[in-house]
Amino acid sequence: MSESPSLADGTIRLLRFVRIDPDASLPLSAQLQQQIAWLIASGELQKGDKLPPIRELAKHLGINMHTVRVAYQQLAVDGLVESRRGLGTAVLAYDPGRVTKRVPDLPSFSIGVLLPGLNPFYTPFIQAIQEAARDARWLFFFCDFHDSPELAKRYVHQLSAKQVDGLILASTHRMMAGEIWWEAAEPRRLSPVVYVDDPDVPEHVILLDSEGAGYRATTHLIEHGHSRIGLITGPIAWPNLRECYLGYQRALTSAGLDMDSELVVEVPAFSMDHGYQAAQGLLDKPDAPSAIFGAADLLAIGAMQAIKAGGLTIPDDMAVVGYNDIELAALVDPALTTVSAPAYEMGVQAMTMLRTLHGGQPVKPGRIILDTELIIRRSCGCGGQP
Repeated sequence: MSESPSLADGTIRLLRFVRIDPDASLPLSAQLQQQIAWLIASGELQKGDKLPPIRELAKHLGINMHTVRVAYQQLAVDGLVESRRGLGTAVLAYDPGRVTKRVPDLPSFSIGVLLPGLNPFYTPFIQAIQEAARDARWLFFFCDFHDSPELAKRYVHQLSAKQVDGLILASTHRMMAGEIWWEAAEPRRLSPVVYVDDPDVPEHVILLDSEGAGYRATTHLIEHGHSRIGLITGPIAWPNLRECYLGYQRALTSAGLDMDSELVVEVPAFSMDHGYQAAQGLLDKPDAPSAIFGAADLLAIGAMQAIKAGGLTIPDDMAVVGYNDIELAALVDPALTTVSAPAYEMGVQAMTMLRTLHGGQPVKPGRIILDTELIIRRSCGCGGQP
């Protein structure tokens, strides 16, 4: 059935996506309600969009008007739409805190995990989460939000619509997800949430000692005699990277060295390509640094490639230290000195905390900070591992 061009955009989108299966065991009204709820959670239907009139949608789907009316009534109970006589039914702003669980006493046996990217740092983290929950038989939804706050919010809404038993949100500071969950009118209806690597979250959070990592890496380079040390980092406005930057700054101050903002390069993402470009910019400066600290191993490895491309040797002409200790760090030539971040332990602790919250038990301490450790190899100037 073709839609009239005069229909509202929301109606057109709904008619395009919604399907009804008369042979399914799920009641027709529940099928319709769940599909519309999913479209709202996904952002396909936005606040203010009008749902089709009951008679029109019933005719389009070939179902009874009463079935559509029941679906609309449940959507209104769930706080997703509002119906007014003479004005029709309009979509409300999506708020997971208002959504009533259809079966509050039954688990969904699923967990949502948001990741800012699928870089190698998160491989052991993902493995640990799955292994720590193996006996519980949970199904995991891993969502890569590409450092996009809009995409992260959409995933949180979609996962809440799927009624997951819990959420693990890694480095979601930019989406301000906490506002969604902490300020909900009825928090008892929400799935428990554990945050990872987000220093601004006050509780239920697993952190890395990134400030200590920045301090250890920079201090080690200073001990090798370097006084001009470049820093390649993601946006310092991100709380976890701000911590690493503060450690870098503290090391310089403690050694009586001046802080030169020209030696700090912020990049939009953690990739070797961004590390390469940032290092090229540092090498092109009249008073170039003699060492570089990459706030992620991928950035440091990209910097190493740029140093070599410029005809310099590592560590004789330029020393490099990274952060994370991904597997590739030990395989590059020379092997990369780095500060290890216990990604696997971070995953274990996150899943352990989530299981405790899911069981209705209090979590103490609410903030867990995991230590980082300097791993000596050859890129810094030490003998280290070959």
